[in-house]
Amino acid sequence: MILKAVFVGLIAAYGRIEQGWLGQQMIARPIWLCTLVGLLLGDLKQGIIIGGSLELIWAGVVQVGAVPTEVVTGSTVACGLAILNNLSVAEAVTIAIPVGLLATLIGQINNTISVTVWSPMANVATEKGDVKKIWWLGLAGCATQAVLYFTAVFLAVAAGSEVVNMVISAIPQVIRDGLANASKILPAVGIGILMQFAFDIKYVGFFILGFLLPTYLGFNSVAVALAGFACALIYFFLKPNEEEED
Repeated sequence: MILKAVFVGLIAAYGRIEQGWLGQQMIARPIWLCTLVGLLLGDLKQGIIIGGSLELIWAGVVQVGAVPTEVVTGSTVACGLAILNNLSVAEAVTIAIPVGLLATLIGQINNTISVTVWSPMANVATEKGDVKKIWWLGLAGCATQAVLYFTAVFLAVAAGSEVVNMVISAIPQVIRDGLANASKILPAVGIGILMQFAFDIKYVGFFILGFLLPTYLGFNSVAVALAGFACALIYFFLKPNEEEED
């Protein structure tokens, strides 16, 4: 159990060093992190399913500035606990949202450390023109963040099934039912938030098609994805011809 908790903690740390060490690679997303958790814990399928569900919920969350929830911690803790304790996807979502909200405190702790420790040292290095030291301090700040998130996720997952079951059992059934129903609604909310930024009326036909295929024709997710790929190919290859004719 401890080794598995270490694995999940390392995945969380990996997700948190993205911007500081690697630039914006979009690895700090539920669909990717939960897939890694599922792979290391021996249930890749469940990891992908949980990651996809959480990705839909947090699809509109971009990690720039202050955000209302911490996606990396919420995703890794929920997926790890769900796989290790045979919880459902709805229960994983129930865990992910409050954990993500609480984990924003870790970001505040990291910011405090950066302001009180690393920033003054960086200011001194800047005044001296010590580029090498500035570079190392940048890496150190990100390493601190990774250690904080690793520790939090490790402790949460290492708590084990007894603690998880105790917490879940302490939640009244009516609230658990409400959260289960909310987990089915939240993906639509996430997509709605994303569409506020990406929606364009000239693409509405593709949106309608994506709704009709599974609802009335019984297409599964793979079939819908392939249909979307076919539409993208048609649009890509025919649109230049239309522009040339104009």
